[in-house]
Amino acid sequence: MTMPTQRNPWRSTITEVRPNQLHTYGVDQQDLIRQFSYEEMVFLLLRGRKPTAPEATLLRAVILSHASHGITGQSTLAVRMAADCRSNFLHALIAGFSVGAGDYDQGALRAAMEQLQQLAEQPPAELTDCVRARLGRGEKFIGFGHRFLFHERDPRAVTLVQLANEVGFAGRHLELVRRIEEVLAAEKGVYMNIDGAGGAILLDLELNPAIAHLIIVVGRAPMYAAAYLERLAEGHPPFPRIEVADLVPENGQHGPK
Repeated sequence: MTMPTQRNPWRSTITEVRPNQLHTYGVDQQDLIRQFSYEEMVFLLLRGRKPTAPEATLLRAVILSHASHGITGQSTLAVRMAADCRSNFLHALIAGFSVGAGDYDQGALRAAMEQLQQLAEQPPAELTDCVRARLGRGEKFIGFGHRFLFHERDPRAVTLVQLANEVGFAGRHLELVRRIEEVLAAEKGVYMNIDGAGGAILLDLELNPAIAHLIIVVGRAPMYAAAYLERLAEGHPPFPRIEVADLVPENGQHGPK
């Protein structure tokens, strides 16, 4: 006896498809194209509703804060090296995001959000003691400090917090990150960075840390395109000689090649 094949069709409540019509969470996509900004569309897809003006402003700001960050990061160097190898931009883009996916680069946003969630479970009256105890154990606080020592305060983080104040946006995670910063500044002279400020805002927008890389992807991709085109325009031949640190250089000393 042949058993009937069990069918499990995939279903989604995000977009309803009708003849000549598309509705995303009840909003006609013709209206979306005409009326929504990009950050409003992102928010609609993730939260199922149009954001308020302050919510849209803060999401736009967090996305944009990741756009231009210089070329010294390993992820951008990977894009430039892909250009040197004459890889097409898609492969260069993938290289940049793959190299930067660790906790100390692009993955820091997600890691900071998850750590803030854990710290938010701490009773407010015990937060200061908790932060000091973790410092005493040598634990790191993701979302604080900067690899460039000349940045006493990450200017992007400062602007994000200022903007939240200006538009009247507040939440428990923004308050939490401010309180943590107070302790770290007093104890270590360390202030929040883009991942601490942006991560707190995203949590207060009720975005899931599991998709934190989305913000990196949509924010940083244009920078990668600019870095790729810039490198091609420099006209270097394939495999140009670059300064790197050899493990065993010819003169026996560590240094640039």
